[in-house]
Amino acid sequence: MTDQAPAPAINADRLWSRHMEMARIGPVEETGNCRLALTPEDVEARNLFARWCREAGMELTSDRAANMFARREGRDPARAAVAAGSHLDTQPHGGRFDGVSGVLTALEVIETLKDAGIETDAPLMVVNWTNEEGVRFGPGILGSAWFAGRIDDATLDDIRATDGARFAEEAAASGWRGTATPADLPMEAFFELHIEQGPMLEQAGADIGVVDAVQGLCWLDVAVTGMDAHAGTTPLPARRDALLAAAAMLVGINDMGRASGEDARVSVGRLKTATEGPSTVVGASEFVIDIRHPDQAMIAHLQEECRRVCAEVARRYGCGVEVSQRFAIPPTAFDGGCVAAVEAAAQALQLPYRRMASGALHDAANVAAHAPTSMIFVPCRDGISHNVAEYASREHLAAGANVLLRAMLAKAG
Repeated sequence: MTDQAPAPAINADRLWSRHMEMARIGPVEETGNCRLALTPEDVEARNLFARWCREAGMELTSDRAANMFARREGRDPARAAVAAGSHLDTQPHGGRFDGVSGVLTALEVIETLKDAGIETDAPLMVVNWTNEEGVRFGPGILGSAWFAGRIDDATLDDIRATDGARFAEEAAASGWRGTATPADLPMEAFFELHIEQGPMLEQAGADIGVVDAVQGLCWLDVAVTGMDAHAGTTPLPARRDALLAAAAMLVGINDMGRASGEDARVSVGRLKTATEGPSTVVGASEFVIDIRHPDQAMIAHLQEECRRVCAEVARRYGCGVEVSQRFAIPPTAFDGGCVAAVEAAAQALQLPYRRMASGALHDAANVAAHAPTSMIFVPCRDGISHNVAEYASREHLAAGANVLLRAMLAKAG
């Protein structure tokens, strides 16, 4: 089937109702969700997804990272699968669409083809990647990183959750730690639909983002060492306050990032102290710097600037500091053929669209090392994400799902 041939339309009501049913698992406030990776809530969501896949006639398998793969056979079993998916885990105060929409729209593609009695030459596959959010286990996009060979087996197994649990045991306890390997799951193409998580599509009046790249990412671990002291008896000039030094570092890092051009993203979202007593001068603190940019040379420059700022501030406050790289993913350019398939689908459906790069990191950036890959963005209201107020409309989800269906058919035949 070509991308100009007739294609069925997805069932928008079914797609929306699936979102609402999934949102009943791990509710937060009135419109949010909390399903951290491999928690009971995540396992419940996985099992619901698995039930829907089996009802659609698909067979499920999983791998060492507990990534889930639901397969619909094609006329040519020798061909690699055309796959799509995203993730079911959420932020602690996340919404109903981030990640989930990519999984459910991919499932809706399969169900629409089943309803229409359409077979494809290549097999089709729906994927749920483990621990994309990186909240309970670090780093994020963990399951796809292992799948792409960026993390080895031993490292994956021994990663510890924030509650101390070991990844290998938690994956096994979930019931979804399998034996499939990446070599068992070849992909002819991979597509990931996602809410934009930014305001650009909404501001442009576009229904679809044709995503041709993902900016790079680097995480730096920063450990600041001072000296514990009594808050009432230690004069201010005599203190080696590791929390105060860390605070000054955060300000300096932010100032440096703002001066590095509009594409620079330098952030700190987690700060910990060794002591929490209100009457104690903090002797040790640590935080993680998140650096992002579409140019690898600029990522390297921003790393060096962060190290420089931290060293200068530490000297000023009489503290020591160690900065080490935890994790890095270079900028990713997506496959031209997959990008073209998405663009052609948007054109065929006469949907206003915009070519764009992703500012957020997604599993697709890892999968691109394994198979030709692209992404589809749909607008989210006010660009809000990682928030209980996150919202994507029924109409935009349906439009994105129809683009995904045509793009997958263009590749699968």
